[in-house]
Amino acid sequence: MHFPDMGMRSLMLDGPHVRAVGWLDATHSFSTGPVEAAVLDRIRAFAQAWRLSVEALEWPCAAGDHTCELCGSFEASGNLGVPAGDILFVCPEMIAHYVGNHDYLPPKEFVDAILRAPLSRCDVTLTRAPGVEQSTHAVCRGIECACA
Repeated sequence: MHFPDMGMRSLMLDGPHVRAVGWLDATHSFSTGPVEAAVLDRIRAFAQAWRLSVEALEWPCAAGDHTCELCGSFEASGNLGVPAGDILFVCPEMIAHYVGNHDYLPPKEFVDAILRAPLSRCDVTLTRAPGVEQSTHAVCRGIECACA
């Protein structure tokens, strides 16, 4: 399913506080270019920990795997949120595959955000974006630390 980068709609959430990133498909062009190894590592870490986003944002889990429309050889099902001030970047788990295997170049604002955003449960303290009601589609809420 395609949503344009930096658009205010995504599969999971929409609104003025949302920025879609990495919702690629075979029928729409996308930015390509080199990504620093540290950025790719961070994107991969967020993608692997997508369940933290689902829990923190109270999103429903996906109904099944999505197959990469660019190569047909990779499947993923998660979605993740990356907070940056009043903005929440919303991405599919597959963003790591797109960057690593298809040279997708995410927007600079997203790259800056993912390098600064908390990842582990011990680090996560997220706040709702202004004007968003607390509900199953709340932008963010804190997560109690469950780390041992």
